[in-house]
Amino acid sequence: MPLDTSKRVLVTGATGFIGTALVRRLLAESMQISAATRRKTALQCPAFEVGEIDSSTDWSCALQGIDTLVHLAAYAHVLDSRRIDHEHMKRVNVEGSANLARQAAKAGIRHFVFISSIGAMAEASDRILTADSRCDPTTAYGKSKRDAESAIKQEAEAYGMNLTTLRPPLVYGLGNPGNMQRLLRLTRSEIPLPLASVKNRRSFIYVENLVDLITACLGNPKAFGKTFLPSDGEDVSTPQLIRAIAHASTSVEEDRRGKTGNGSAARHASHVTHHSLRLFPFPATALKAIGRLPGLGALRKLTSSLYVDSAPIRRDLSWTPPFTMEEGLRRTLVTDYEKLD
Repeated sequence: MPLDTSKRVLVTGATGFIGTALVRRLLAESMQISAATRRKTALQCPAFEVGEIDSSTDWSCALQGIDTLVHLAAYAHVLDSRRIDHEHMKRVNVEGSANLARQAAKAGIRHFVFISSIGAMAEASDRILTADSRCDPTTAYGKSKRDAESAIKQEAEAYGMNLTTLRPPLVYGLGNPGNMQRLLRLTRSEIPLPLASVKNRRSFIYVENLVDLITACLGNPKAFGKTFLPSDGEDVSTPQLIRAIAHASTSVEEDRRGKTGNGSAARHASHVTHHSLRLFPFPATALKAIGRLPGLGALRKLTSSLYVDSAPIRRDLSWTPPFTMEEGLRRTLVTDYEKLD
């Protein structure tokens, strides 16, 4: 479906990891875009300062004349669960989202796109998750996203506003925060990793794939009333992911050094083999037991499964990810190296 560039789109959380990529994409598509931010920020599009997000935030200045709203703003990326401000999370993620949905509906917004999280369903699952799977979150963030979904849906139904909900798994790309950034740096280090025996299955999505999907949803009747679980479409185990990161990292390093020819291919293979050899076996049951200790949520994610069914997106929207996981990892590492130069 071609984009209707006459429609105006508002993005909350426009300065965040996903929001930055989305704004860049929509500007490249010549969309009429504006942003709502908590504080005054220099952006390449009109921005409205709304202050702190909670049940009393006044969104009226930002909502005027808007057709579609993409809600990304949230309290997130607190890696240590012991440091989470639960009350603040509830105010921002649940009460703030409900308030925004209510004001958006009253302002005549036709389409509300909510970027939730797979965490609203589960932190781990040995079965593939679909949009119809039970939502049984175990983390404070996941519970807040589940409750936000429910609150937004209630407001949308009450006022007849079209709603699309996306529940992405872990998102990676330029500037990726949290656990993926840790894993990228860990894989490129010389630290041996006791993960060779892990046999899990996890879904991921490259940020530019997610942004492409969000763009495809904007004002699209085929997305109205739907909940989608997007991914790159390539579920991998933790050892497979680490080897893929190592392969992409070595390839990027060689390109930067200007190496070419058969000798380069041989060196590339030896580097990848070196990374793979740093993966050594360790009893999976022991790793899972250690991962249950407080503050070790990152290890739990490395040893558990969490994968989604993204087929309905392809069926309903005729959408496929424009980048493979290999391409996404390589582009992530290329830009990461550029930041380091």
